[in-house]
Amino acid sequence: MRFIGLGILAGLLVWSADAAAQRNAPAPKNNADKGVYLKAALPLDEPRHHCLDIPGHGGRVNVARPLTVHTCKEGIWNLDERFVRNTIDNGELRMPQYDLCVAAEEPKAGARLVLVQCGSTPLAGWEYKEARLTLTGHPALCMTIGPEPSELTPGGRRLPSRNMSRSVGMDTCSEDAIERQLWTFADPLPISRPLMPPKGK
Repeated sequence: MRFIGLGILAGLLVWSADAAAQRNAPAPKNNADKGVYLKAALPLDEPRHHCLDIPGHGGRVNVARPLTVHTCKEGIWNLDERFVRNTIDNGELRMPQYDLCVAAEEPKAGARLVLVQCGSTPLAGWEYKEARLTLTGHPALCMTIGPEPSELTPGGRRLPSRNMSRSVGMDTCSEDAIERQLWTFADPLPISRPLMPPKGK
């Protein structure tokens, strides 16, 4: 009975923390709540999958920092992971909540991904083919999740949701890295509470 009580308490703490965060989170802009995830096609080491993400959450999102991948924010505020529904918008990956587009810092392997004013640089041009995202004019460079293991986020360390993050950037398109180079555009799940990690994680 003690373990059941602790489990219920942990669940209530997660729900309470998330409810508070969502009350203070920014309202949708530019139909961002109708947007879709840019989601890793394969689970890698996170069964809930990773989504392209801006560091921070709610009112603490920092659009000046390089992008990461993060456990897809199912059941919680997630406008910092939403892209326009028609996927590639005039060759760009636009995040409607911020009216900014994803760009590579440089056209080379190892370059980070950042947010820029849409239309401001050719390094914000993308092509989506065979589930890979390549830079326009640089078809040998793919958006790639880092090879390192995922790590718990600050929130994941203190909450039972145990969200994970990992680096993302540009790398040479290759069969060796293909599992980390496949992406899909996906609707968030229609749930209203955080998706917990699988048992045993």
